[in-house]
Amino acid sequence: MKRTAMVAALAVGFLFVSVSPSFAWWRAGWGPRVWVVPPPVVVAPVPAPVVVTPAPVIESAPVYAQQAPENPSARGYWYFCPSTRAYYPSVRSCSEAWVQVPPRAE
Repeated sequence: MKRTAMVAALAVGFLFVSVSPSFAWWRAGWGPRVWVVPPPVVVAPVPAPVVVTPAPVIESAPVYAQQAPENPSARGYWYFCPSTRAYYPSVRSCSEAWVQVPPRAE
């Protein structure tokens, strides 16, 4: 019985030694030669680079405003009142018809 227990203990001991990475190149002096090689190193593939694109620029369509028809009073004319001998807005009302005077070019 003692001998069976001793053989079983040695067999289990050899199993632990043979799978241990610290004894990778250890070999027994007696019995079959056991070479334990560490597992291969697996390198993960390099991930694909992340491409960041800028956000799109959204431009609105140009807005065209139609020019209002030209108002004759807005052309820059001066209005002269002959009876008061003064120009609008110095004189607010005139008893006669206003005389339209083109502006002087300076």
